Amino acid sequence: MKENLNSSGFDITIAVQCHNFQRRLCWMLSSLCEQRKNVRFVVDIAFLAGNGSPSTEAIISFFHDKIAIKASPFSDYQILSKRGLLRNHQLVSCQTEWLLFSDCDMVYHPKFMHYLSLELTRYHSNATYMVSSGRRTTPIDLANQLVDENTGPHPCMIKNAYNKAFTLALAPTYSIGAGYSQIINVKHAPHHNCYVNPKRNRDWDWGSRFQCARSDLQFRRSMVKHGGQLRRLPSWFRHNLVHLNHYRDRNFGRHIEDQR
Repeated sequence: MKENLNSSGFDITIAVQCHNFQRRLCWMLSSLCEQRKNVRFVVDIAFLAGNGSPSTEAIISFFHDKIAIKASPFSDYQILSKRGLLRNHQLVSCQTEWLLFSDCDMVYHPKFMHYLSLELTRYHSNATYMVSSGRRTTPIDLANQLVDENTGPHPCMIKNAYNKAFTLALAPTYSIGAGYSQIINVKHAPHHNCYVNPKRNRDWDWGSRFQCARSDLQFRRSMVKHGGQLRRLPSWFRHNLVHLNHYRDRNFGRHIEDQR
């Protein structure tokens, strides 16, 4: 990747949801603390008050003087369990030019946000479409072991978070527009201040079934219909984004509340 573009005016919101993923959130935020400082970004963390070990509030307090964080607490479990409704709130409240919908178990290469700013500013400055990246994932048991060995019931900074996660990384995969990498230009994308129509949201409810964020697909289809075909970021990005894998609700056929 070339670094010959001035990205000093770049702004992006990284919007995530955290519910019982606090220990992986420490990894994500630690990797963002390691980013090159010439890129301005804010992490919007949506969460249920009092959830987790450590709690999301404790993690936000620990990291707030290290990177820019926007705390988005919710008291309505129903909204949190249907991700599309929560992302509606994050989209409407976004104050930056770019918005990256991500997951809180992603670990970024130290130059990831810098290169992303170059790519978006140079090639997608007036994008009406969605841009996205693939990723490397990790074996579940090894990822759990790595997380357990480095994080516990207290917030912490993981030094060299990306390098440690990368030691477990498998070959990169690509699922265009997946919920962990949905990037839009807030000004130009035809999102209509809505991730998904609340009356048409097809997300499954945690209480009655288990996690199934079908609103991600709905949002992708809306972007294609109104903004044009989805665009892939260059291969560098999927080679340098690591997912700390974990067990999912579908592995058990019910919603699980395990700390991850």
